[in-house]
Amino acid sequence: MQQPSESDKTVPCSARIILECGCGEQLILLGLEEDWRSEQRMDFECSCGKGLTLSNRLNEEVLAFRQLIRGARATHRD
Repeated sequence: MQQPSESDKTVPCSARIILECGCGEQLILLGLEEDWRSEQRMDFECSCGKGLTLSNRLNEEVLAFRQLIRGARATHRD
């Protein structure tokens, strides 16, 4: 029996949605928002127990800015 290749273990993703909880945890949903809505899956739960919805979506530009700031802080400390 042949071992699966790395490409056999991956699934293409059309988009991602990042939901952010007030506790700082992030939940990543794979797929388009329309797909989640069509499946009527709009309520999710954070690991802290708080309910999340698509309105808790993290803006990708905010995420990129946070990563940039973290990188600048790490460089400044070194």
